[in-house]
Amino acid sequence: MKLSRRRLFGLALGATQMGLMARYGLSTASAATVPGRPTKMLAIWLDGGLHWESFFAPLSRAGITKYIPTAQGGYIPWGYLPDQVENFDRSPVDLDAPGPARKLRGPIYWNWANPADRTGTNPVVSNQQVYRPWGYAWADPTYKLYEKASLLVGADQNTAAHASGIVASMCGVAGSSFRAPAVQAVIANAMANRFPDRPIPNVSLGGTLPTALGLPALANPTVLRSAASVEPTLSDKRDSAWKGLRTRTDVPELAFDGTPLTGTVPATAVDAALLKALRAERGLSSSGTDALMEQLYETYKGESRTIRRDILSVLGNTPSWEYLKSNPSYPVDWAACIGVADVCGQGASMGSYDFALRLLKSDLVSSVNMRVTSISNFSFDTHSSTGPQQHANHLRIALEMVGRMCLEMSLTPSKSDPARSLLDETLVYVYSDFGRTFPKQGSDHHPATCALLVGGGIQGNQMLGGYDETMNGSPMGTPVDLVEEDGARVRRAPRSQDIAATVMNAFGLAPGKDFFIPGGYGVYDGVVKG
Repeated sequence: MKLSRRRLFGLALGATQMGLMARYGLSTASAATVPGRPTKMLAIWLDGGLHWESFFAPLSRAGITKYIPTAQGGYIPWGYLPDQVENFDRSPVDLDAPGPARKLRGPIYWNWANPADRTGTNPVVSNQQVYRPWGYAWADPTYKLYEKASLLVGADQNTAAHASGIVASMCGVAGSSFRAPAVQAVIANAMANRFPDRPIPNVSLGGTLPTALGLPALANPTVLRSAASVEPTLSDKRDSAWKGLRTRTDVPELAFDGTPLTGTVPATAVDAALLKALRAERGLSSSGTDALMEQLYETYKGESRTIRRDILSVLGNTPSWEYLKSNPSYPVDWAACIGVADVCGQGASMGSYDFALRLLKSDLVSSVNMRVTSISNFSFDTHSSTGPQQHANHLRIALEMVGRMCLEMSLTPSKSDPARSLLDETLVYVYSDFGRTFPKQGSDHHPATCALLVGGGIQGNQMLGGYDETMNGSPMGTPVDLVEEDGARVRRAPRSQDIAATVMNAFGLAPGKDFFIPGGYGVYDGVVKG
């Protein structure tokens, strides 16, 4: 029996929720992808919870004065004044403009006249801060990355616990475990029929696994740590394991219940024997065991195709940084320091950026999820008295690296559509566990968070949402325009479900039809083009 979308959702959500879906006519069929939308996802998890407000500034002039410390820090600058905030496109900024949508903006810590300047002092803040170039990649007028980026502000994660917050960012619903598939797995599954030649649809390069929770086996995450980890797991290069067993024959593909399918499987003698043995186990135990066996069966067929593809050679012939490095302002081997020499480290140390680029450029994947940090593995989970200052500096460094990754992707032609760039065909989703208490209140866990969407199908140069500045302490989010799952247009405070739904909507997937998130959800209005 082939796993249907209805049965898969039943396994994930339970019979009660399936009954509700049927009652209200919600289809569980997979929709075709929409032309012009992204076909790949790069999900970047910044570990620990972020002071988003230290890099972006959705606050009003009065809000900045109320919640943000004044500019200070010298070589380790943090805090900022209202006059320090500028639109990244350098258009006039109005810190008190009404409405939930504003241009992408933030406090400017760099020297516009000389972005590489690390010794001069900023006269805007009475020379209390030394210039720092980190973060300039987002505002660099040569590339205008801000035109491809949208910040979703103030979403309620409904939790201030690390594990639960990460789950909320990945599937939309907070909890100790997943109650819906991770968006990475949903995208991998949705792209599978359109791009069958992508042998490893869902790749995890560290962090919480983007679980498929009952979706077909191909949507399950493949865990890789580096290019070197491909050789022992997804190739047949080792004689010690494969000598005499490499010969593959295309055999007719059969479903788990033995029903003939239209394709073939490149099976070795061992593969063919194991697939036959797994089919023979069907019906001998419970339906739950059968579901697990079917997952193993489909996984084994997928692994056979992956090994036949010889992805090790494909990756070996795919460069990572090849276009941005022609600009001397963006060397591949760049380094950053939080102060003069307080904490220093190489850009390459902050995550598997090199490997992620090769995976995306090789066209082997549909979804890549990666854990990233700042230099010296700073994970942003800091509660010390100097936490806000450390966060402000490390976040600028970390987002500089994310920005450079996006710039390289914007300069890389798409393999499937030469008229587009790799960034055009990829949605970059930057997220964290949650937000943190605003700097004047310390650096503790706080459920109001942000998400950054960059690239394919995104209406750029905007921040949607804000914070309730009537609150004391650390504010929650303010209402934004949303399209609910029933199509109704509303204005309410956003939740983690809304971010997850917006991510999937960017791929042309329809809420309530192509995916289901417990608890209800809407899509941010104005984020996705068209």
